[in-house]
Amino acid sequence: MGVKWAAYAVTSSSAVLSDALESGVNVLTSSFVLFAVWLASRPRDQDHPYGHGKVEFFSSGFEGALILFAALSIAVVAIARTFDPVTLENLELGMAIQVVVSVLTFASGQLLIHQGKKLSSPSLVADGIHIRADAITTVGTLIGVFAVWITGALWLDTAVALVVAIWLGWSGVKVVRVAVGGLMDEADPEVLQRIARTLQENRREGWLAPHHTKVMQLGQSIHIDLHMVFPAYWTIERVHDDSKQMEKVFQQEFGERTEVMLHMESCTSQSCSYCCMEDCPIRQHEFVKKLTWDSALITAPHRAKPIQEDD
Repeated sequence: MGVKWAAYAVTSSSAVLSDALESGVNVLTSSFVLFAVWLASRPRDQDHPYGHGKVEFFSSGFEGALILFAALSIAVVAIARTFDPVTLENLELGMAIQVVVSVLTFASGQLLIHQGKKLSSPSLVADGIHIRADAITTVGTLIGVFAVWITGALWLDTAVALVVAIWLGWSGVKVVRVAVGGLMDEADPEVLQRIARTLQENRREGWLAPHHTKVMQLGQSIHIDLHMVFPAYWTIERVHDDSKQMEKVFQQEFGERTEVMLHMESCTSQSCSYCCMEDCPIRQHEFVKKLTWDSALITAPHRAKPIQEDD
């Protein structure tokens, strides 16, 4: 941020000013992200039985709102400069500074996004997207300053600043959209597909039909609600052992902080068509074939329908 303000001081470019303003927002939002990640990592307590992970979505929403504010501020400055142009100076030095800053900023943004996805941290991902967007705006301002340096047309400087404002505004809207979705527990198709794939790849004999799956994103961890049909003649102890095994499978996929709430259901005669249990003492119908577990099946509100011979 300091380097960008120095670049503005030597060039008086509104495009560079817009980039410096955006970096100021970066510093403020990253400070809030640091607090949010620290708070989200605290263990659950009596007042917060699901933990503190939701604060990360508040952090993302706050960051998106500040991005929008920065976009509006840049637009106001650019429009004002349109009616009162300022002579630009030391453009060569300003461009050199922008090149170095853009490379370092883009690398920082990519690193944050990578770590955020690795840790399932929405606030880190949002901050990485913000910083990567900052790098792209720096490239945009560099192009604008270069165009002014070549042509001498001062209006290009304000035009680039307006383009940067529009780009930032769109980035801010997307960040806010993701944050609102997280706070509203919006279904994530990618996560549901991972759950279905994990069940499919680790299914054991007696795991008959998963359904009514719901997921709550809790910052760096998730809470999974899942209904599973088990053989009706299994003992409670056996069903419990298999449910613990299922929980371990999900923790291996999503991390040790994953919590699974499993609703155990006993099979009925309608389950026989997709139940391959050998020597089943209560079978009433012939086995037809196994179900293929996908995101549509595991999220269905009711257990799977019987399979017909011609299906």
